[in-house]
Amino acid sequence: MKLLPTLAALIMFALPLTAQSGEVVGTAVLGGKRVELLGDRTWRFADEVQAEGPCVPINTVLTFCGTIFDWRPVDTTGTEFIRLFRHDSRTYGGIIFEEVGSAEGMDLEFMRNIIIENAAMGTGVQPQDIPIHDVQAVEVDGHPAETVIYGATFNGLDIIYLNTIVNSENHNVQFVVWTIGDTLTDEGRAAARSFNEVARIDFGGGG
Repeated sequence: MKLLPTLAALIMFALPLTAQSGEVVGTAVLGGKRVELLGDRTWRFADEVQAEGPCVPINTVLTFCGTIFDWRPVDTTGTEFIRLFRHDSRTYGGIIFEEVGSAEGMDLEFMRNIIIENAAMGTGVQPQDIPIHDVQAVEVDGHPAETVIYGATFNGLDIIYLNTIVNSENHNVQFVVWTIGDTLTDEGRAAARSFNEVARIDFGGGG
């Protein structure tokens, strides 16, 4: 189970350095068409993921499509995120992806408990001491999901998290947006909404 990274790891700046299985690691031209080379040593035609306009492939399951210019990539080194982004000096977002899902018991309720336990472990408190502000049923790209809104304090610095969980039988995706402060603002909600709205998820087959 992947743990929530420490605050120091959450606010580093640069570009991702390592390739996950299914992640785009390069491009080439085949028969006059551009293809994308993936970390699992497979490839696909680039236009397969470009139908909705400007798209950024994350891996074989996830793609960002739409206007994401307000989210700038930052370094994933030392974290469990496959992508990290900076929205502004107070707001960040990241994606955690696992090839394990509800078939192995990782349903939404399980993930909600794990998220709170990880936040407690990372801050040295008990799970019951983590303030849960809301749990909302949502959708991400048509997939049922859940957003857990909670707070944590790292070395005196208050942070609000909006952690959106999307499950299939064989995959688990977390879209995590966090903002500095002890109160969820309208700007924080809007940032999380914009982060989730550009996500495209193709679990394929039975998921």
